[in-house]
Amino acid sequence: MPSFATKNGDGAPARRTVLRGLALGGVSLALSACAAAASKAADGTPGSAVPVLPNPEAPKTPDGALQRLLDGNKRLLANRTLHPQTLDDIRKHAAGQAPYAQVFGCADSRVPVEVVFDEDFGDLFVTRTAGNVLSDATVGTIEYGVLALNTPLILVLGHQSCGAVKAAVDAMKDPAKLPSGPLGGLVSALLPAAREAKDRGADIYPAALEAHVRSVVATLQKTPSLTGPIAQGKLRVVGASYDLATGAVTMY
Repeated sequence: MPSFATKNGDGAPARRTVLRGLALGGVSLALSACAAAASKAADGTPGSAVPVLPNPEAPKTPDGALQRLLDGNKRLLANRTLHPQTLDDIRKHAAGQAPYAQVFGCADSRVPVEVVFDEDFGDLFVTRTAGNVLSDATVGTIEYGVLALNTPLILVLGHQSCGAVKAAVDAMKDPAKLPSGPLGGLVSALLPAAREAKDRGADIYPAALEAHVRSVVATLQKTPSLTGPIAQGKLRVVGASYDLATGAVTMY
């Protein structure tokens, strides 16, 4: 799969400055909005709840973040979830965000990331594209999560029975089945994984999914802006798959 990493050079510190500035600016605007709402409430008109600070117990290390994700999925499987996600929870997180991990998932409607890991508003920084296909904008979004929000973990989450992966395998077997236009470009990005799995017989679809997720992980690990945090042990990029039928997450 092609790499969409940008070149690293003298512009890297400037990029971090811009990203942090955007994050701080967004928080500042949100705080101003909340202050205005509180003022209205004091006058007797409806206002939002007082915003809370980020959870001090949120994991700060890559291993801690991964363990919390997996623990959340275990709660889902045991039908013991903790986060009903109410309107009050939305209001509590309106003043800013401090996610403890990133998840780069598929756009499939059956893979709601916060539900999969039993998390609340503000806990996860989520990016989703069909088939977990990377682009400049996607990589830039992930960079923002690391450089501005200091997330210590990026989990690339594919899922079984992925339509984009199936389309790539079908197009690998019969090029006439490759869609045209932008959709064809998206499916083409998955063709290397399909070719890697072509000798797996009945297991070709899960094998192609795993190959693609591993490729995305490798691409992100080589992205220049992320190599420094990875080398310092402040960031990990890992891959996993989600089973639509069972709800279970399996690490690769």
